[in-house]
Amino acid sequence: MAAFLYRTGGTLGLWVASSQITSSKRSVTVTGGYGSGFYRPGSTVHVWSSVSTTGGVAERWSGDDELLAEPNEWHTSFVMPDRDVVLVANSSVQTVPLKAETFTGVTSVSKTVRYHFPSRMRGVVLFNHGTGGSSRFIEATESLPIAVALVADGYGVVSTEAEESAAGDLNGDGKLRWNTRATSNNADLGNLQAMFQSFETRGLIPAGTPRFALGMSAGGSFSHFLGTVAATAVAPNFPQLRFAAVVAYCADATASRSGSLSTTPSAWYICGAEDNPEVSNAQARANEAAMRARGVPTDFVEHRPSPLYPGRFARIDGIDQLASAAMAAELRAAGLVDSAGFITVDGDVIAATVLANPAAFPTISSHPRAKSIRSQVKTTRAEHSMYADYTRRTIDFFDRFNQNPAP
Repeated sequence: MAAFLYRTGGTLGLWVASSQITSSKRSVTVTGGYGSGFYRPGSTVHVWSSVSTTGGVAERWSGDDELLAEPNEWHTSFVMPDRDVVLVANSSVQTVPLKAETFTGVTSVSKTVRYHFPSRMRGVVLFNHGTGGSSRFIEATESLPIAVALVADGYGVVSTEAEESAAGDLNGDGKLRWNTRATSNNADLGNLQAMFQSFETRGLIPAGTPRFALGMSAGGSFSHFLGTVAATAVAPNFPQLRFAAVVAYCADATASRSGSLSTTPSAWYICGAEDNPEVSNAQARANEAAMRARGVPTDFVEHRPSPLYPGRFARIDGIDQLASAAMAAELRAAGLVDSAGFITVDGDVIAATVLANPAAFPTISSHPRAKSIRSQVKTTRAEHSMYADYTRRTIDFFDRFNQNPAP
């Protein structure tokens, strides 16, 4: 038996010495992931797959998978029964060799587009970045797993950037983001119209391929806005922008008027501990309820905080399991993790703490992916940060409104 066993439930802390295990606990054995340990019946247990975020797809768990709240997701949880539990985190291999190009669209400003279109494509999903972002949003730690899984399911994926991200602050609001005004001279709509038309003309996307959109934060609001275009007076100007379904992560989508205008199936995947003052979870719920009341299909889910596990930072490309475990240990040693394994301090505060005291965080402070590490802390805390915990749910939502069969 290992000297220390990882656990997430109960009251004895994140790490439990084997000598402390009593007969009142039952065992959890996870193959291909994390969460193995001993837990009291009735406690909530989290388990995670160690699936690659760059070249793998989390498949349905097996074993005692009937216990799991989300058996098709890489991270899920269950209530511990009064018996031992065995789980296997299954995965398959899938790569997404993104091609990068530049284009100008309807302006003279060069923008970047990244895409991958499989040979048998049943739909194409547009990834929309948040404020100040770029087309690299699709390559981010919590975005790429969704793109990889979409490709495995027969979807093409594409990510470009807002006109302001390339040209600068055009409206003087101090933010570089997508334009959510339904006007005929909206450069972002014009750019997307030109981009999709070019893809069709070049034979990269068959004409009539269903469009879908997902985005994070301001990109989430923009995704919902795209769902309204067909219902606006400018719809004839943008015939390529007809979306079968849209998903917003960490966004209330207020600017899109989705609740009162859109007839496009729309989903809100919000952050349970949202800390962006520009995002209101209450408004997101109201928007979803208003759309649902009009008979438009919707989905709504709240991403909850989860415990820190040793392999959390290994999700970041370039960080291995040993380095990840060392990073997690540094946060615990600094008193930033409570007895149940939850990080107790805001991700932005932790970033400042590490910067101010690098000697206490040697592994974290010396790693060049500091921004990605901070994002993983915020994702774990369910703060304003992208997450892939509902990858399969996202695809299932798109599948509901896609008439093209899966390959």
